[in-house]
Amino acid sequence: MTIAIDAITHKKLVLVKQLHHQAVVRTHSPSGIVARIIGLICFDLSVETVLKIAVSCLDPSKTPADSFQGLIQQCETLMTASSLGDIPDKANIQHIHSLRNDAQHKAKYPNDSDINDCRTYCSDFHNKFLTQLWGISIDAISLTDLIQHAQVKQFLIDAEAALSKKDYVGAVENASAALSTALELVDSAIVGRKPSFISGAFMMSDGFGRSVKPDRDVFQAFKRMQQVLLYVSLGIRYSDYMRYHAIAGYTSFTMDGKHHTTGMKQPLEANDAEFVVSYCIDTIAQIEGQVGSLDAPFGKEHLLY
Repeated sequence: MTIAIDAITHKKLVLVKQLHHQAVVRTHSPSGIVARIIGLICFDLSVETVLKIAVSCLDPSKTPADSFQGLIQQCETLMTASSLGDIPDKANIQHIHSLRNDAQHKAKYPNDSDINDCRTYCSDFHNKFLTQLWGISIDAISLTDLIQHAQVKQFLIDAEAALSKKDYVGAVENASAALSTALELVDSAIVGRKPSFISGAFMMSDGFGRSVKPDRDVFQAFKRMQQVLLYVSLGIRYSDYMRYHAIAGYTSFTMDGKHHTTGMKQPLEANDAEFVVSYCIDTIAQIEGQVGSLDAPFGKEHLLY
């Protein structure tokens, strides 16, 4: 028998999924050891959070234990009393917690193998634990509920559905279409319209004033500065964004509204697709949190033309 999920429990489990997503994004980051440690902490925190949710659900009168080992013992006692069995993968989640303690308290940094193990252990634990207690998997908890824009949300729903079917190309294509759409919608509100041609606006002299002609390099540099300003204004880490592009390539839309991808990494691995979907959902949620409606960022009166 499993536990019924009420609205409050669902909201808490969404937080667990968000922490797990953040861990996935951080541990794929090329920005070095600090990002990996933050990811490791998020993996551990997602485990600790779901254990505390379980304690509160199994016995609302109980206050979850402060120590990690005490929390495991408390949760397992309550699970046994409710005929829900033992905590799955207990040795694996304790290993994650041990690595977190080593990094945080002993300055013993995790290596790539440690991080890969944590990524696998944490995902497996969440799927088993949530299925055992609530009858759902971590994959069944969709963070697309956090997204307000209908078209962008549908792209992400399609991306999550593809990922669940191990269709990694479809997952990456749809997630990338969602993020590209979101950025395009808020672009002009932050950096103004992007110029579509170089003649007139980007005329350069030869240095002697004798010849003035369009300069494509200046034109491209201006567009690049607009892009970087957009990312900085939205709080997007450029290193993570470039890591995303290295996997997803670039998305364009044709007049019929269909999206097309060029430069996607080949072959795609499960971790690549998981990172792209997690990154796009988290980034779009962050963008909406910054600008409000994607269709009217900051309010219509603030749009720049």
